[in-house]
Amino acid sequence: MIKKYIEYIVLLIFVTLLKIKNYLVNAYDGFNVSQGKPPKSEIRKVQLTGGSTYIVSLPKKWVNEHGLVAKDQVRIEWRPSGTLRIVPEATSLVRKRVVELDLSKIPDEMVHDHLVGSYLAGSQVIKIKSQKGFERNHRKTFRKFINSTRGVEISAESESSIEMINLLNPSEMPLYSSLNRMYLLISSQIRDVIDVLSGGDKEILEDCHDREQEVDAIRLLLERQVGQILESASIEDSLGTSRWEASGIGKVVRTLERMGDHSYALCKLTLDRSSDSPLSIDSMPMSSTQVWQSSIKLLISNLRRRKISEIHSAKGQLLGTLKDLENFEIALITSDLDSSEALFFYRISESLRRMCAYSINMGEELLNIQSHRDSIEITE
Repeated sequence: MIKKYIEYIVLLIFVTLLKIKNYLVNAYDGFNVSQGKPPKSEIRKVQLTGGSTYIVSLPKKWVNEHGLVAKDQVRIEWRPSGTLRIVPEATSLVRKRVVELDLSKIPDEMVHDHLVGSYLAGSQVIKIKSQKGFERNHRKTFRKFINSTRGVEISAESESSIEMINLLNPSEMPLYSSLNRMYLLISSQIRDVIDVLSGGDKEILEDCHDREQEVDAIRLLLERQVGQILESASIEDSLGTSRWEASGIGKVVRTLERMGDHSYALCKLTLDRSSDSPLSIDSMPMSSTQVWQSSIKLLISNLRRRKISEIHSAKGQLLGTLKDLENFEIALITSDLDSSEALFFYRISESLRRMCAYSINMGEELLNIQSHRDSIEITE
């Protein structure tokens, strides 16, 4: 009788201690949430149940946040690294990222920057308010922002507030298709510059500003998608790009955007040139465009396929052309050209040289991506 009484007391103490532990854990979680700092990870024990099944309990806070109840299903994914990812398959919650901007706290010249930042942050809704109402320059900035992005529209408007929403589903625009579109815009612009400098009509460059805006808009869209891939497992799956590779693609996007800036600069230089005398495409600096065109085509094609030799070949050609352009610029110092024409050639050569340098950077990043694709993890 005494033995049973002692066992009962021990069991009661154990249950009491377990309740105290759960209370302290919940209190700690609640404190972190109230401070805006949810715990990044928890240690849970692997338990054996039924003699053949291993289980790990889910944190109550995580279950509640995703609107799950008992018997709801979750999807467990085995990642290439060996880690497991749990996705709330049956959640009924719809999450939206909302950014609120108060124009009374933002300088007028910084409004566009804040709008772009909100877009890149992956916001579905941007709420803008102004106690004094919106001035003409504000509305001009709003139009500029909408024209420089994809999928953004004004959904509601009053004298003191404007709400913008993003209608574009990130999974509807494949990353590699957008990258290819950027490349085609830049490449076609360089071909048009060559045609004009070879004696063609300048009218074919009149839409260069529109093409520059389209390159920038695609760049913003791609950077937004890359950010969403890094943050969301579902978007990572729908676009079929790993987080590591998305990070590398983000660097490629920025490199292409810089090449786009220089292709636009070449257009402006060509349009502003006072002389109409045609230039030979077989002599420097124009001959470098042929090497750039063939090299960048190889690099873009290797975003999908895995021909490392083509990346090596492209980089080798670009390095040689880079050196030729540097020598050409040095020779301009002692040339017989008048100062305005020498300056024109120098600025043309400089932009082409920078485009070759950016293409080399792109090739190096593609090698990094390919190395990651080909790598394997082993257990020692």
